[in-house]
Amino acid sequence: MEATLTLSATQTMNKATNINVLLIEDNPGDARLVEILLEDSGFDCRVDNKMSLEEGIQAHFDKEYGVVLLDLTLPDSRGFETLQRFIKAHSDANVIVMTGLMDKELGLNAVRAGAQDFLMKGGFDSELLAKTLHYSIERKNALSTLAESQRAREVAEESARMKEQFIASISHEMRTPMNAIYGMSNLLAQTNLDVEQRSYIDSVKQSSEILLGVINDILEISTLQNGKMEFDCKDFDMKELMNNLINVMQYKKDEKIIDFILTIDPSVPQFLKGDKLRFNQILFNIVGNAVKFTDRGHVKIGVHMLDRNGEDCRLKFTIQDSGIGIPAEKVDTIFETFTRIRTKDRIFEGTGLGLAIVKNLVMQQNGKVWATSELGQGTTMHVEMPFVISNKVVSSEPEVKIPADFELSKGRTFKLLLVEDHKMNQIVATKHLQKQFPSIELTIANDGVEAIELLKNVGNIFEVILMDIQMPKMDGNETVAHIRANMPEITAPVLAMTAHAYISKDNIFKSYGFDDFVLKPFVPEDLFAKVHKYINV
Repeated sequence: MEATLTLSATQTMNKATNINVLLIEDNPGDARLVEILLEDSGFDCRVDNKMSLEEGIQAHFDKEYGVVLLDLTLPDSRGFETLQRFIKAHSDANVIVMTGLMDKELGLNAVRAGAQDFLMKGGFDSELLAKTLHYSIERKNALSTLAESQRAREVAEESARMKEQFIASISHEMRTPMNAIYGMSNLLAQTNLDVEQRSYIDSVKQSSEILLGVINDILEISTLQNGKMEFDCKDFDMKELMNNLINVMQYKKDEKIIDFILTIDPSVPQFLKGDKLRFNQILFNIVGNAVKFTDRGHVKIGVHMLDRNGEDCRLKFTIQDSGIGIPAEKVDTIFETFTRIRTKDRIFEGTGLGLAIVKNLVMQQNGKVWATSELGQGTTMHVEMPFVISNKVVSSEPEVKIPADFELSKGRTFKLLLVEDHKMNQIVATKHLQKQFPSIELTIANDGVEAIELLKNVGNIFEVILMDIQMPKMDGNETVAHIRANMPEITAPVLAMTAHAYISKDNIFKSYGFDDFVLKPFVPEDLFAKVHKYINV
């Protein structure tokens, strides 16, 4: 009765069915004993017996085996070498070695070398044999699953890296011609144009700004989805931010019959700590959508205190419009990427990424955002965000991009080196700088190698160097690193010209050796202010 119970337990354990077992054993008696023990154990398997190592290796090529029982003493191989040769041929095989009773150390070494387990001849019965096979299969399956899981993770991470690199590369390639188009449009707008010509150039500029917005949205959502966004916690003036938002939106609102209504509850602190830039981006996207989808009526913005605990508080923002509204079945989808609201009689421009960016920005700051809407009656967007109450009074003076003494630089003679490989961008930067600084002496290098050779020949004659990041032969990062490491006589400040806004985060440009940066497509006033700053240091 006891033996029957033991057998039943073993059979219950072995749920794997019809396992192919490869037995590599040259002794017919030992081979038959293994087969009998397996039959007695109830282990559901089919056994193929091979008499030599080479036959066993070939058999595993011809057929898939769940377990390999490998005798280490065979006619064509003896000892530890037997396992090594088999694993070399079949590195993923599930091998259990069989050794003599006096070779326990050999069995342990075999496990260290890649075998799943070992059995000593004459030292195992049917139950131990079945358990050993069962556990080796389970271990092998677990290791295979883990390996597949790790591989899947590596593939996913590699895919994310490739996606990010692709988007970054494509965005740079798009920004480079956009820099030329936008820059040339600004230059052309400063010439004598008739009314018709000015309307054309205004359309080009407006289209350029829309396309730049699309590029920025794609970059932004990629960064957010990869979890690489970092957030600041700095003092800012909430009321000033809300009023500036209204002012910025004013030009869009004036094209329609819309009233802006801003209500800030008295309990809302004026000065807070948080990421002002990202918070402004959230509101700008939502309010911009409200204006876009509302031709007449109102856009109401409300700010309320939800709760406060010491210096921590949670605010709620509601943006209500009287626009076209959203169909009930679409409300839950508007925060998904590339989702756009379409109407029969009108097409609205945009990428469908704005609200996806909003959702990511809000959620990554421990907030939440949702919408309520009725088709034809308007939409209300709800945003809840945590902030820290600031005791510091933040200056409400607007940032002045152009210094008060800026005009003094216009008549000054100074030398500037522009390192830029794109011919059109060379023209754009040159024309802008020459118009703003008539006495500038501007030299162009087409890449980093040319810039270094030039500096070796002329020395430290330039007061400022503008350097593109992405160039052939030697990129901007490599070039400025070489200058800083090998040319101490060159003391001119070097400003990076790049389409990648990440370079501004935590002054990362300084780690490359740059003194400052100018984003492409550059706003002329920003470029002029940076040049003014460094030629007057």
